[in-house]
Amino acid sequence: MKTKREKLSATLCLTFGAFLTILLTGCPTSAPLNATKLEIGGNLEYGLLEAWKEDWYKFEVDKDDTPFILIFKNMRDIDMDNAWLGYQINWYYKAKGGLQLLEAIEKKPTGPANPNNIIIEDKARNFWVAPYKGTYYIRIYGYAQPVSENKKYQLPYMIGLAKPETYNDATELAVGTVEVNVVGDVLSIFKLNASAGSVYRVKIEDTLDPNIVRPVNTLNNINVRIVRMDADGDVTTIYTDKTTLVDYTLTIHTTDQNKYYLILENTEELENVRVKITFEQILAGSLSASATANTIPINGKEAKAYKLLVESEKTYTVTLANLMGVSSSLIKVDSNGAQSQAYSPIIVPKDNTNEYYLILKGLDESTNASVSVTFNTL
Repeated sequence: MKTKREKLSATLCLTFGAFLTILLTGCPTSAPLNATKLEIGGNLEYGLLEAWKEDWYKFEVDKDDTPFILIFKNMRDIDMDNAWLGYQINWYYKAKGGLQLLEAIEKKPTGPANPNNIIIEDKARNFWVAPYKGTYYIRIYGYAQPVSENKKYQLPYMIGLAKPETYNDATELAVGTVEVNVVGDVLSIFKLNASAGSVYRVKIEDTLDPNIVRPVNTLNNINVRIVRMDADGDVTTIYTDKTTLVDYTLTIHTTDQNKYYLILENTEELENVRVKITFEQILAGSLSASATANTIPINGKEAKAYKLLVESEKTYTVTLANLMGVSSSLIKVDSNGAQSQAYSPIIVPKDNTNEYYLILKGLDESTNASVSVTFNTL
């Protein structure tokens, strides 16, 4: 009695086998001895495919029904007359009885057999679901027309596996620092493990050490967004930028039940960029209204946050001194999670549910400041 997996393999190979007869490739049933390793969410890999030859790639999944996106980018140049090459992409599961063909893609050759239909920059972008935990293979096979030509046709390409571009499949991001690969033309989505009543710092930096490598703008093609999702699934963008450095303060209201996501997009299609994400919780103190100034030390690039204890229908002032090397901001956050800039004097409305914070950040490693803060009623 054949298992579900064996029946799947036999059906797919028989169906696809007839299609491949002209290509003389058959239906491989055993895993290759050598295959380049891929990871879901990992780097794009560069390859050079030749006619009547194959390249193999291998990846692992750790649970059943794992979704991913196959990215295949044809990098052939219109000026390369030796780049007219068709290709197939076959996806296999490694079962006990051999390889099971799960999916197949074909791109027919252009060039010599069809010189008026040259296709440049074609690419595959397929959403697939790995049905079982285990090992999978991707086989890329190149072929040219006419078969009798002896010319050495080649196809430069890039291939990789990306996580699905959905909030449900977002990578969990706990407090700490991680380095991630941001693949061109794919959204990288991270769920921020943020708690109500907390303050966080989100930093996006490159991974180059300026003490070793001459600084270059490696992040100039990275778009950054932070979004808020409410209980109904409605999404609001709360931050967006395209810069060489992001340093954003995320303040969460004490009654906030929203979810927060960080989205990175590399707009350079054929580029991998290594990015360092720091998700840091800033332990917030509190300030009560008083005529007495508070002295707050700030060293290096550290950040400090203070919740301003306010009462409805009162007005407060915030006076700062000794800010050399320190940036400051007043933040108002409402019970829906909307965060905005506040200004002194702060006029607290009737039946107030807003929360107010003072944020202080050191601008560079040389900062050594004692900031004077006076928070008082007007």
